[in-house]
Amino acid sequence: MFAVGYNGTILHYNGTSWSPMTSGTSQWLNGVWGSAANNVFAVGDLGTVLRFTGTGWSPMTSGTSAWLGSVWGSAANDVYAVGTGGSIIHFNGSTWSAMNSGTSLELDAIWGSSAYDIWAVGAAGAIRHGTL
Repeated sequence: MFAVGYNGTILHYNGTSWSPMTSGTSQWLNGVWGSAANNVFAVGDLGTVLRFTGTGWSPMTSGTSAWLGSVWGSAANDVYAVGTGGSIIHFNGSTWSAMNSGTSLELDAIWGSSAYDIWAVGAAGAIRHGTL
């Protein structure tokens, strides 16, 4: 289990205790999601995206400078992050790319039950649903 926060904070829970990890960033991290212990993503301020592959955290090029508040995926090669200005970015297993959300409202959270049932929600009641 992982937790993220202020000034690049990443904590890992091993089943008994929490321990800090080196993130390599000083940006505020807002969301974390993983499909396995060696495939975890963290997102945050200024388009920060980090990936943990089992040995350490590495920065990824997100293609955005937006505040990113949440990350979720249906698989290691199908990951989404959402943020300010209606930002949605998608990771296909090799690169992140921007998607059209149809709104300029801030999107704060994303979750799904499958690759075909994804929900993004945010400011002023913004709701996006479907295959993003």
